[in-house]
Amino acid sequence: MADDNQSILAKALPPATDYVLYLTILEYNLRKADLPLLHRLLQDSTLTIKLGWDLIHLLVPLLPASKECLVDVARLGNPREVILKVAELLGKTGRSLWGEEEDDEENSDSDSDSDEPASDEEEANVHVASGNAVKKEQHKSSHRSVIEFQALLHMISIVYPRIKTEHPSKFLISTFEAILPAYARVTSSALSTIAVLTLIEKLFQSAKPLLPPRENSSVNEQVNFEQSAAPDPEGQEETVAPEEPGVQIRLLRSFTTHIIEVYFESLPNVDDGPGLAWTQRCLEMQHPERVVPFHKTMLSRFTPLPIERGELRSSHKLNDLDNRDLMAQKLVKRALYEVKIPWKDVVWVARHSAKDFVITHRSNSSPILQSTHEDFPVSRKGMLYILGAELASKVLYEKIDRPAMVLGFHFDSVAGFLDRDLAAIGTEPLIVLDTILLLGFTRLEDNLKHASRFSNLEFYQYLQKLSLLSANAPSSSIRYQAHLMATKILHTYPSKQARFSFIQDTFEHCPYENLLVCTIGWLKEEILAAIASEKVVKNEAKVIEESMKKQHLSDETDAGFTFASPETLKSLNVYLFSIDTPGEHPGGYMGRIPFYMTALNLYYLLWVSPVVRDRLQVPALEKMCDIKGRFVTPLRDICRVLLDDPPMAGLRMEHEVAEIRLLQTTVDMILAAVEKVQSEGSST
Repeated sequence: MADDNQSILAKALPPATDYVLYLTILEYNLRKADLPLLHRLLQDSTLTIKLGWDLIHLLVPLLPASKECLVDVARLGNPREVILKVAELLGKTGRSLWGEEEDDEENSDSDSDSDEPASDEEEANVHVASGNAVKKEQHKSSHRSVIEFQALLHMISIVYPRIKTEHPSKFLISTFEAILPAYARVTSSALSTIAVLTLIEKLFQSAKPLLPPRENSSVNEQVNFEQSAAPDPEGQEETVAPEEPGVQIRLLRSFTTHIIEVYFESLPNVDDGPGLAWTQRCLEMQHPERVVPFHKTMLSRFTPLPIERGELRSSHKLNDLDNRDLMAQKLVKRALYEVKIPWKDVVWVARHSAKDFVITHRSNSSPILQSTHEDFPVSRKGMLYILGAELASKVLYEKIDRPAMVLGFHFDSVAGFLDRDLAAIGTEPLIVLDTILLLGFTRLEDNLKHASRFSNLEFYQYLQKLSLLSANAPSSSIRYQAHLMATKILHTYPSKQARFSFIQDTFEHCPYENLLVCTIGWLKEEILAAIASEKVVKNEAKVIEESMKKQHLSDETDAGFTFASPETLKSLNVYLFSIDTPGEHPGGYMGRIPFYMTALNLYYLLWVSPVVRDRLQVPALEKMCDIKGRFVTPLRDICRVLLDDPPMAGLRMEHEVAEIRLLQTTVDMILAAVEKVQSEGSST
């Protein structure tokens, strides 16, 4: 039967039939067994030029057996038609290309209609079997999509250098725009990323001006390639425009940044953290004292695998986390060392807002951003990830150092990449948040010396976004890291008045309970640090103050201000020690328990620490503000009401009742401690 079918294909070959009829014969008769014959027939460039455009969609479903025939079409077909057809098919890659799943669903529906009603046990078995079948079919479909994606990209690498026109780069833009969404659908396979890396390498080589062949070389690879590929039948006689190589290189640089963006953002989370966990790994390496004993670290889950400039490590025998880390390094290496995206462009994009980027991109006279093209600009997030990957490699793998980033750089990055809508901060992709935090923690100690470059307004905006990130990020590791950074920045900023204003503003306007809890902690740390600093010898303090003034690290508004002052607590007590009415239901107090517990902790410290009590004049503050009467005692009464009838109060879970009991115990303990201190004070 196969011989008869091959005989039909051979006998109907033009001029026995016309090309349209022969294409119809191929459409109805082509089978995998016929592919060797078709491969031989396609060596006729005339036949391939006539049919190549329409053959591609017949050959792709027969992959991988049809790979040689697709290469023939790429080598000998009309390159302009072929590249447009490949771009069209890339748009379908990963979307059940040929409608097989739809047919299966129709068949399954018709089968189910004809079946008799099944028992519960049979129905359960059917559900299990169908679930396994669906997973198997999804895996098969995904694998097929990857094979198709590889083959289509291989065709592009062959066909694009064949296009001879004054501006061949115009074909690149539409091709790249087709590749990106297709790649996003198949990024789960490392083979897809390898195919993209190979394509970038080949296109970059074809974009570079050819070097003259060596005198002692009898064979030149480029000559061999041109001999094996047919010329462009529509090729124009005019030479390629002199600016074309530069345009193609800029397009390739832009394309590489978009590929990096798609790959990095497609990585699955590690636990609840970002896919590469850069910040967490770097913090574990730089601060091992913060690691919980006997706890498996994120650093231990990734095996350090540095990639030298001239070396690409094999990815065999590596776990999934190592594979993704290795592939990320390969992509960044391709961007910086082969496509040669200028480092100054990477840094410029990472520290400028989207608005600045658009303005610069549209300015034809701007010498900035040699990596971009007016019709296909670089990916801002892709450039940010390149920067993050390089800085992470410096810490994790001790790679070549890049220029140090000062704190002002991180302020620009936070302003440029975190959402302008404050309520939306934390909704960005986790890899963006991870990279932003990594930039901040890199050389943090050195960068803090440059904090005086901020104006107070910039300081507020910067710290506001970091603190909101610590409250809203969906990842617990991101929230913790953002809190660490915000705390460090806040306590290091030279203006005490600015620090106090930020804390007061947060108490007054912040709607997030977890951030309010952190703010109480910041206030307590500032008070304790201020009291501790007063123990410094006065002469030494004067020397330090003079030094700060010379370095412009002090603020005129700081004169006479200190956190270790009764006025500090007087101005904040209305926010610290108050009970908001929860609404109609008394169970609404549950959401404020963390805040109440933290405020009680501060109140306890104010009374039991003699140094703090005397320095802040707590007894006088208590008498003036009646904190005990309007905050602590009412909390005790609320706990009693809630515990008298938990279901009526809306406490239906055991842990809710336990939290109220803990709050009640804490209140009773604090009241007893305060009464003891007050009685001791009155007796003396």
